[in-house]
Amino acid sequence: MPDAIVIIGENGDIEYVNDGVERVFGYEPDALRRRPLTKLIPERLQPRHNDSLARFIETGERQVDWEYVETVARHRDGHKIPIALSFREGEYDGDRTIIGIVRDISKRKEVESKLKTSRERYRTLVETCPEAILVADARTGFILDANPAAEDLLGRPRDELLTLHHIEIHPVERRAFYQQMFDRHAEHGGVTKNATGFEIARPDGTEIPVEISSTVTELDGHRVIHAIFKDVSERTARERTLDTLRSATRDLMRAETKTEICEIAVSAAEETLDFPLTAVYLEESETQTLRPVSVTENTTKTFDEIPTFDAGDVLAWSVFESGEAAVFEDLKNQPGTYNSETSVETELILPLDDHGIILFGSQCQMEFDEYALDFAGILTANVQSALDRAEREETLSRHRAELEELNRINAVIRDVDRTLVQATTREEIEAAVPQRLATAEPYEFTWVGEYDASAEIVHPVAHAGDENGDTYLESAIRPEDGVRGPATKALETERVVLVEDIATDPSFEPWRDESLDKGYRSLAAIPIRYDETCYGVLVIHADRPDAFDDRECAVLSELGETVGLALAGIESRKALLSDCVAEIEVESNDSNIFFVQLPQEIECELDPLGTTLSSDGSLLCFVSVSGVSSDDVLDPLSRFDEITDVRVVHERDDECVLELRHDNISFMTALADRGATIARATADEDGARGVVELPTDANVRQTIATIQDAFPDTRVVAQRERDKPEPTVTEFRTTLDESLTDRQWTALETAYLVGFFEWPRISTGEEVAASLDVSPPTFHQHPRRTQSKLVDTFFDR
Repeated sequence: MPDAIVIIGENGDIEYVNDGVERVFGYEPDALRRRPLTKLIPERLQPRHNDSLARFIETGERQVDWEYVETVARHRDGHKIPIALSFREGEYDGDRTIIGIVRDISKRKEVESKLKTSRERYRTLVETCPEAILVADARTGFILDANPAAEDLLGRPRDELLTLHHIEIHPVERRAFYQQMFDRHAEHGGVTKNATGFEIARPDGTEIPVEISSTVTELDGHRVIHAIFKDVSERTARERTLDTLRSATRDLMRAETKTEICEIAVSAAEETLDFPLTAVYLEESETQTLRPVSVTENTTKTFDEIPTFDAGDVLAWSVFESGEAAVFEDLKNQPGTYNSETSVETELILPLDDHGIILFGSQCQMEFDEYALDFAGILTANVQSALDRAEREETLSRHRAELEELNRINAVIRDVDRTLVQATTREEIEAAVPQRLATAEPYEFTWVGEYDASAEIVHPVAHAGDENGDTYLESAIRPEDGVRGPATKALETERVVLVEDIATDPSFEPWRDESLDKGYRSLAAIPIRYDETCYGVLVIHADRPDAFDDRECAVLSELGETVGLALAGIESRKALLSDCVAEIEVESNDSNIFFVQLPQEIECELDPLGTTLSSDGSLLCFVSVSGVSSDDVLDPLSRFDEITDVRVVHERDDECVLELRHDNISFMTALADRGATIARATADEDGARGVVELPTDANVRQTIATIQDAFPDTRVVAQRERDKPEPTVTEFRTTLDESLTDRQWTALETAYLVGFFEWPRISTGEEVAASLDVSPPTFHQHPRRTQSKLVDTFFDR
């Protein structure tokens, strides 16, 4: 028998023990017989034992439960052993005894101790665990235990939690789902780890996303579910932030404009960061100003007017210039704050490279955690990249638009050039140019006008693009108003004049209503000119403001010169082909030019022989001076600024021929451009007179204006037409033949036939002289005289 049996008498001595005492106490049975029971009792318990035994013997009172009691005993080697006792009365050899059954419960106590330690450790772990732990009855679903972390997570004290059913800690609308999950887990058991997609509900209605790990186990004979609830709000918020950031990044990469990019950035920041005041500012480089492009609704409500930041010492501009992000607290006391009365307390400003800044603000003191700073930094970098891309695309788009515009303009110019090449009259050019231009977008209406210098007004001569153009021009051009419009200014300045926005340009106010009624929003007035001659003006109306950029103005200016060149060519052809010419006779006796002043000063006569252009572009005038010597002329001529050089060609008696180098050739060029030439002119002490020839269908009025522009005091004394038939070849030869002697003609013809005029010469002068049987000097005189008469005949001198 494993238990020890000990019988003691009334005196407390051991009367009998079985073999079990050796297993329990380490004593052999014989060693304990007739020995006091206190030998097996620890010393501190012996007094109590003696008192209890004496009272029982005397009164029969039992101080302990005889059925079962646990205590400690003393082993033979002195250590204490836990034992379990049960007693009953009996007799042994006729004496009254107490029989005790002793069982060694050391192993059980050891197990219980370990179990207690384990339970204490478990409780400690549960109580100190940072995650919420709940224990629920697997059958009823009621909560049996909860740790402090569960109290914090659920916002309820432990006593209240232990009265709740497990579904009561979840949102009402999904409790059926949570009950199904609980029942399935209770039925099938096992372990669930890190299950996501769940929420718990606090008493105030706040829902918190949690991750649940659970297991089914036995506790005190009950089947329970242990569950760990991990608050994943921060992780969920980060994931949501990352999703927002990824979505915003995709949207930023698809955004086409800087404004759209700024709006996406503000929306992403407002959705993710707890900052009510958010704005994106972009730099306006022309004014060196940071202007708001997109702001949150709260920002709009907070400020009556969203501030702008000019270059200077303000905080926003300092961040933009330095390129370093900065946090500013107690904003109103910060040096450089844009408004010392601002309600904003905290600001985070991040630069967007050379584009601008992103600004986050709050009206209360806030701290930016690492998470918020990281998100703001990543968002800023993405916005900056998107703005870089948008700027590149804007540049490419602008270049493509410019190329398309250039191609459009070039196509128009090529079409006009073809028209100019094919045109044979001025009227044809003036009608065709507006017609071609009016077919090109965005041009709506074009017209050509001539300038009347004497009246200082423009007369329209052709238009295209509007059937009622005559009516518009009559209402828009009112010479009686005395107001100089763009067309007049273009003619006077000889430059392109723009009205970029008809609706707002104050200089165009007299013609605004008529133009806007027609849908015209901008215009360009282009002078039609070539060299020093202005033939008129080309006016182009467009259907949108700012339709004429610098490139287009340059091309249109060149077009004006091309049309002017074509008109000059037509005028020149008229002069060459016309059998009839118009003559304008003019005179002047009070001018500041040398041709009038010199004869009056030294009493001589001047007769211009002709003009030609030198290789350096200056004008060479050949003038015959009679009545004085060359010495009398040279000094006075040196006082005229326009005469840069004088050379005496030859002098004979009181007549000389001078070569005058003249820098100002504008007058002669202007006459040539109109097909006009100076037929003859003379000057003496009474004044200068001259005759200008031009084709009969040339614009006489403009030619007179050209003369009077150059010489304001010139008067027209006569205007007439006369025939000017071109001589035939036979007539030319007859005229030449009549001017030569027989010997001169023979010498000229012989020299030609023997190759004297070839280069290199086939025959020398001496050989020709021998053929003619004359001396070489005599022969050389004949070619010189015949060449002089030939040239005189050709130039009609």
